[in-house]
Amino acid sequence: MSNFLAVATVTEALRQFISRNLSPELSLPVLVQATRPPTEPPTEPTITIFCYQVAPDPQLRSFDAPTRSPDGTLLAKPRAALDLNYLISFYGDEAQLVPQRMLGIVVRSLYEAPTLQDADIQIAAAQPFLLGSDLGASPQRVRFTPTHMDIDDLYKLWTMMSQTQMALSLTYQATLVFIEGKQTQSAGKPVLRRTVRALPGGRPTISQVLAQPPGNVPPVDGPVALGDALLIQGYGFAAPTVWLRIADTDVRVDPGVPDTKISDIQLQVPLPDALPPGVYPVQVLLDVQADQQTTLAKVLQSNVMAFVRQPGIAGPIVVTPGVTTTLSIPLDMPVRATQRVQLLLDELAPPVGQTPRSYQFDAPFPLDTQPTVQTIPIGVPGVAPAVYLVRIQVDGAQSPLTSGPAGFTGPTVDLTTGGAG
Repeated sequence: MSNFLAVATVTEALRQFISRNLSPELSLPVLVQATRPPTEPPTEPTITIFCYQVAPDPQLRSFDAPTRSPDGTLLAKPRAALDLNYLISFYGDEAQLVPQRMLGIVVRSLYEAPTLQDADIQIAAAQPFLLGSDLGASPQRVRFTPTHMDIDDLYKLWTMMSQTQMALSLTYQATLVFIEGKQTQSAGKPVLRRTVRALPGGRPTISQVLAQPPGNVPPVDGPVALGDALLIQGYGFAAPTVWLRIADTDVRVDPGVPDTKISDIQLQVPLPDALPPGVYPVQVLLDVQADQQTTLAKVLQSNVMAFVRQPGIAGPIVVTPGVTTTLSIPLDMPVRATQRVQLLLDELAPPVGQTPRSYQFDAPFPLDTQPTVQTIPIGVPGVAPAVYLVRIQVDGAQSPLTSGPAGFTGPTVDLTTGGAG
């Protein structure tokens, strides 16, 4: 890492490097200056090195964050990672192609030795105006890479330098230059006991999430309804303690709970009846026994997958006529008052030759003044008289329909007596 003189030291070291490599191929005396291109092109052989842009490095601009602990103690010195962009211009007798000869030497030299040399850094740091530069002590070496500029970029660059005639030039980028802060960081804490261990295996991996209905039936690749257990398949689940992270809640997998099963390749966990319907991310977390006295909690974390907690319609739907007909729909699990609920109606038996009618209605938001609600009232204005299949959708999770040999059979609501007002 380097102090505030790093940028100037890189520029001076580049000047020293170019000046040193011009001979013996070029016998002419060449003036190499770290300055912007002159307004009047010099007639004598001249090379100008102009640092026209300094930008934060896109990959490492925040590599040192965070630099402080929660109480404000400095843990590491802030370090700014910079890229320097240079315009190297060449002047001389055009009839003898002096600018092009100098350009060829510079290209060859920076291609052969693209990394800034210690000798050039030391010579640059010895200049009176750079005394105190510590660039030479930085473990990060500065590298010069040629950059491409199209005609538009070149035009903008030279237009920016008002009244300066364009000259034969190269553009290079110097990466990386670090500038370190002045504050002193706190010392690291002493180590009382080392508990580093190499443990076999890796993090757990979830391959699929299934619904396990009650009874001796195969699992289902679909939503998890009330009474179903969550079945997670994968590998690497064996550990002293296993956790499930469902949304923002961590649940310990207890093998003593009924319907709970733990093995290295799958976990079967019953979901709480009070878990509202919706789409949830799930992740497996494992504790690791570092030694006999130390257990590291939740250090191995699996990939994240999603499952659908499916609501179900729990009983008859009550129709309340009025200015606007209201359907009261009982569910088999509570719904948070802040969840988005929609009612979906599909005509069960449309007349021959007619397309079945479908409607979608939003429940009021919030649903109630209570935190949870289990019967959802939804107004259904403008519905044509008919018998309709009923589905409830809660935050993207839809209730199921029953089916028979001829198609869907329920649940239904009868709105044949006058339809909905």
